[in-house]
Amino acid sequence: MALLHEALIYDDDEKFVAVLAPFLAEGVRRREAAVAVVPEHHAGPLREGLGADADEVRFIESADWYRRPASTIAGWSGLVADAIERGYSSVRIVGEVEFGAGERHDSWTRYESALNDVFATLPGWAICPYDTRRLPGRVVADALRTHPVVRAGRRAPSELYEEPDDLLRAMAEPLPPVSPVPLVALRLTDPLSVRRARRTIEAIAHNLGWDRAAVSGLLLVVSEIALNSLIHGRGDRRIHIWAEQSSITCEVIDDGDGLADPLAGYRPPENPRSAGVGLWLANQLSDWLSIEHRDGANRVRFRFSR
Repeated sequence: MALLHEALIYDDDEKFVAVLAPFLAEGVRRREAAVAVVPEHHAGPLREGLGADADEVRFIESADWYRRPASTIAGWSGLVADAIERGYSSVRIVGEVEFGAGERHDSWTRYESALNDVFATLPGWAICPYDTRRLPGRVVADALRTHPVVRAGRRAPSELYEEPDDLLRAMAEPLPPVSPVPLVALRLTDPLSVRRARRTIEAIAHNLGWDRAAVSGLLLVVSEIALNSLIHGRGDRRIHIWAEQSSITCEVIDDGDGLADPLAGYRPPENPRSAGVGLWLANQLSDWLSIEHRDGANRVRFRFSR
């Protein structure tokens, strides 16, 4: 069974319930696991529309679920695995993505596209609602590029759909914005220089009053990205560090070739020793991670929030 991934374009709360309540209720009757990840203001009306079937649907607050794309994908992987383990043959999902601030819109559009590859063989049916009253026109238009099927008045295949490999190459992950001059700039020459960079970042975070758990995650990602640069990169390798009271942003630059696979970091690793585990882990832990390859230089920039 292949994943059915649809977008619902709507501008009316009654239409939202009229489409999605029967969709979930049918899943309950078919003995499929049913999940609704929606904003709080939609949970109540959707429960009412479901009636007695609401008790069989798992509701999740969308603001809690859609925090970072890679961890959301990991969440779906775990949720589906749990449903299959409990005896369900397939899963029905309503997932209303929290696109957040404008600077992250491309991040979540890329996420929507990546789902088509990562969960291509998922035994499930997902509908992603897009509220035209709340979302910018560009975000709604991009839904037609990331969903093979669209419901906008009627249900039909999207003529604008793009394969994930093509869309992710065309739509780069935006870099976390930073000031022109970093607080600290260090060269990366060997594992000892990585340890020096870790100590510098740890001291910065300590002076900002960060707790040990937040600092540990940041240092782990610094090690993964910096050591990867030493192994696979070329030329002059550097790490730049920016610090604010609520966030620390790091950037590793080298003369590497960039990522051959635009979906690297989205796919969960098959085992702890498989290639790409470091990038997957870095995406899980970072609030924002972007890889840019331009003019022969490879730039990995990642941000942690306090």
